[in-house]
Amino acid sequence: MNALLQAALVQAGINNTMPGWRIVESARLLPPLPNSGAVCGDQPGEALKKLMKAFYDYGRLHWTWSQSSPGAVANGGLVKGLATNCACASFNLNLKFLAELCGVNGIQQATLTQQFLTVPGGVCIDSKWKGNVRTATQGFDLFQSFKFAQHYWLTLNAMNYDVCYNSTFLNQEQIIWTRLLAPEDRVLRQAGVPVNQLYRLTKPLPSAEYLIQVQLSGPNGWPAWQLVSKDELSRLRR
Repeated sequence: MNALLQAALVQAGINNTMPGWRIVESARLLPPLPNSGAVCGDQPGEALKKLMKAFYDYGRLHWTWSQSSPGAVANGGLVKGLATNCACASFNLNLKFLAELCGVNGIQQATLTQQFLTVPGGVCIDSKWKGNVRTATQGFDLFQSFKFAQHYWLTLNAMNYDVCYNSTFLNQEQIIWTRLLAPEDRVLRQAGVPVNQLYRLTKPLPSAEYLIQVQLSGPNGWPAWQLVSKDELSRLRR
């Protein structure tokens, strides 16, 4: 890591024993050109991508994705080692904090506030959390899909960066496998569950048309869900 980067980290309160230092060091950012006034030599998008990968790799070894964030993660608290768990917004805001120290400016936060399932096979920053959606034949660890009511990531120059999955994408439809809608009243009565525990898939599958909550506290402490057909709803009634 070059001297200018080291100085920027130290000024922000990050020393060589803290996660942020290790992340920037492992990102292997290029040194700046002489007399450029920059702290690294990578183009902003490339620098953010390098930092995102290093941040994600560190998180896979040390951090937990929780449903809410402790106050200690604000203002770079996660990369300063003040907490070891947070929600998606805080993961991405801590990446933004670190990237700005490395000279990446113009980063914004994007939000999706809808019920949806992520594309199956996703591997998140929390190595202990394999997903919270299963099917009748595939468990959480095999299906690897996540049900969210909202999600946050970063944007820079029309590109999206989500450190929770070490993912870049052009539009949010690339991370949405299917949106979730309120079920029909008759189906809700048949299932015998509250409205917020059953959803209809906007993209029905050959073997599933609905998503039902099967545990209040499932994998990693998150509610657990199962994809089901109409016929399976009565068998899963609790």
